[in-house]
Amino acid sequence: MRLAVCSSKGGVGKTATAANLAAVLAGLGPTLVIDADPQESLGRSFGVTANAADSLAAVLDPDSETTAAEAIRAEVAPGLSLLPAHPSLDAIGNVLAQQGGLITSLRRALRPIAADYAHVVIDTHGDLGNLTVAAIATADAVLAVYTSDPGSALGVVRTAAFLNTHRTFENSDAVFLGAACANWDATGAAARDVAAALASTNLPTFEARIPTSRRVPSATLAKRPVVLAYPNSAVAQAYRELTDEVLTRYAAGTTTGTGTATGAG
Repeated sequence: MRLAVCSSKGGVGKTATAANLAAVLAGLGPTLVIDADPQESLGRSFGVTANAADSLAAVLDPDSETTAAEAIRAEVAPGLSLLPAHPSLDAIGNVLAQQGGLITSLRRALRPIAADYAHVVIDTHGDLGNLTVAAIATADAVLAVYTSDPGSALGVVRTAAFLNTHRTFENSDAVFLGAACANWDATGAAARDVAAALASTNLPTFEARIPTSRRVPSATLAKRPVVLAYPNSAVAQAYRELTDEVLTRYAAGTTTGTGTATGAG
């Protein structure tokens, strides 16, 4: 599975979702997690800060000879390797877009090492711009992230529409697995409004919802995903349940060949 974790805005828990899904998947087979966001938050989730010369920016730079294998940090967690980002990635993306090489840039870079990993998880930029296009062109599955904020429901709709547009243009054949809630406040009226809004769209959502928890920022400070820093916590269990759902839907979606996986929550 090559999974792109997307949102049309920042601050919805996208990076935490990518990091924790990758950490759980690593327990099932060799996994690569890629930071395709110039803010490089994913790398910091594992205590990694890269230089421009040994990051995804260098790997995609048409004037650089750095390969993905050379930039990858092996075993940042058991079974998990990381390809970190750098702020210069944004400028590299713009250059590639101008040259016409952006859409397939990440896919081309990963081709020599693709067979080394059972799963690849890509943390995308917090928008639907150039670098996110490269990510979904690499992925065969997409997961959107939302929160208890009513505005985030619109973000899910925009992400699904973005994927459909690029599928029409043959830039991607990825399956939309569904939307995952990364900061669920079960007692709040806003959370119920979000759930109702998403239900009205008929887009698939995941039953597993990541509860609001102080463990999440604490894990960030510890530079470890929650599932590794606090494996017995309720939030870690929710991430494991979400991973199980993701794998089930991925298997169903790729088997049926549909653009949207079935099994809406």
